[in-house]
Amino acid sequence: MAGEGQMLQAAREEKQWSFTYTEEITKIRVRYIHALEEEKYEILPGTTYVKGYLRTYAKHLGLNSDEIIALYNSSATPEPIPVLKTPNIPITVRPHWVRPLIIGSMAVVAIVLVITIAALSRSGNKLVDSPYAPAALPSAPQTVEITPPPSSSVPIVPNSANLAATTQEGLTMQLVFIQPCWIEVRVDGQPSFQGTFTTGTSKEVKGTNKIELVSVGNAGGLSVTLNGKALPSLGKAGEVLHNIILTKDSLNQP
Repeated sequence: MAGEGQMLQAAREEKQWSFTYTEEITKIRVRYIHALEEEKYEILPGTTYVKGYLRTYAKHLGLNSDEIIALYNSSATPEPIPVLKTPNIPITVRPHWVRPLIIGSMAVVAIVLVITIAALSRSGNKLVDSPYAPAALPSAPQTVEITPPPSSSVPIVPNSANLAATTQEGLTMQLVFIQPCWIEVRVDGQPSFQGTFTTGTSKEVKGTNKIELVSVGNAGGLSVTLNGKALPSLGKAGEVLHNIILTKDSLNQP
C-alpha cells in the first residue's frame, strides 16, 4: 500500500465521519469508500473513476488531492493496452485459366451484339424505303363570333361615398391620448381594460355591438375614432365623463 488509503481513512476518522455521512457529503457510495481507504481499486470501474473518486474524497476531507493522486500513481499498475487481432481470412487464389475465360466470354458477347445491331439496321432501312402516305389531318372547325346583344340596363357603379363606416362589420375604436388621461373601457358588456395612458400613446379596441367608456378622467386629452370616422371631442381638458356608449348609431351623429 502506498499510503493514500490510510491518509483518507485517518482524515475521515479525525472528522468523526461515519461511512453513511461520508456518502451523503461526497456522493460516493459506501462500497467505493471502503475500496478507496483499503486501496482495493479493482472494485471500481476503472482508472479514470479511481482518480476521480480519490480527488473528490481528498477535497472533502481537506487533503491535498494532487498528493493523493501522486501516491496512487506511484503504486498503480498500468492497465494493459488492448491488442486488436486481425482475423485470419483465407485468400482465395483463382486459377490462371479463369481470367482468359472471362475475357473470351466478353468478346463473344460483344460480337453477338455487333451482329444484332447490324441486322436491325438493315431491317430498318427496308422499312424506310417502303411507301407511306400519311392520312390528311382534319381541318380546324370554323369559329363563329357571337356578339352579345346590347344591354338595356345601365350598370350600377358603387359610389365610394356609399361605403360608409356603418357598413363595417363590428366596431373598431382607436384611442389617441394627446394628454395624460385615465380611462376605463367595457366592450359588449364585459370589462376590457383600465389605466392611465401618457401623451402620445394609442389604444385599439374591437367590439361587436357596443363599446362603453365607463369613465374618462381627462375628456379633452382623448381623441376617439370609430370605424375610421373621427368623433367630436368628448369634452374639455380636465373634464371627467362617465358612461359614454358608442354603437354604430354613433357614426350617424353629426
